[in-house]
Amino acid sequence: MNTMHSVNAVSGKRSLLRRFVTVAAAASVLMLGVVAQADGGGGKGSFELMTIAGVGDGYTGKLDVKGDGKFIVKDEGDKLVFVSNVADGELNMKDGRQKHTVGDDSKLGLKKGQKVKLTIEKSKLTFPEAGKEASGSAPGKLSMLGKESSVTVKYTVKEDGGKYTIKRASFDFDYTKHVADGKKVCLMLVCVKPTVSITITGGVVEAKK
Repeated sequence: MNTMHSVNAVSGKRSLLRRFVTVAAAASVLMLGVVAQADGGGGKGSFELMTIAGVGDGYTGKLDVKGDGKFIVKDEGDKLVFVSNVADGELNMKDGRQKHTVGDDSKLGLKKGQKVKLTIEKSKLTFPEAGKEASGSAPGKLSMLGKESSVTVKYTVKEDGGKYTIKRASFDFDYTKHVADGKKVCLMLVCVKPTVSITITGGVVEAKK
C-alpha cells in the first residue's frame, strides 16, 4: 500500500471540501445581501389591542377584550407597510377568546391565511435626525378581510444607529367597516364594541427616508 499516495488523496479531498464550503458560504452571504436589498429594509415589533364587550349600547357589565400580537415592516419605496398574520398564530387573544376571534369559530371571519395590513406614506411621517426623537400623527390605510378603512396613527420614534425605534404608536379602527354584514359581533346579549385600540411599543423600523 502506498501510504504517501493515500495521505495525498485524503489531503486533496479535504482541500476540495474546504474550497466547496468556502464557495457555498460566499454564495449564501451574497444571496442574503441580494434578498436584503430586494426587501428594501424592514423591521418588526409587537402590539396590543383593546376593546370592551357588554350588554346594550352602554355595554353594561363591561368585559375587557385584550390581545397581543406581532408584525413585520416592509419598506416599499414611498410607503411603510406593517403586516400581521393574525389568523396564523401572530395574534393571541386573552381570556379564551382566541377561537371566536381568529380561530375556526371566528365571528369576524378571520380564517387561516388572513392578514391585517397597515400602510402609511413616508411623506406623511417625520423622521428624526440621528439620536433624536420625533412625534406626530399620520394618516394610514388599514386593510382587513378585503376591505380598507382610514386610520390616524399617533407616534413617537427615535433614531438609533440608522434604525428607528418606535417608542409608542397607536391608532383606533372600527372593525364593523371590515366585516361582511357591517354589524357588531354579538354572543347572545353580549356585544363587542366596534372601536378597537392598537398600541405599539418597542418596534424597530429599518427604512430610507
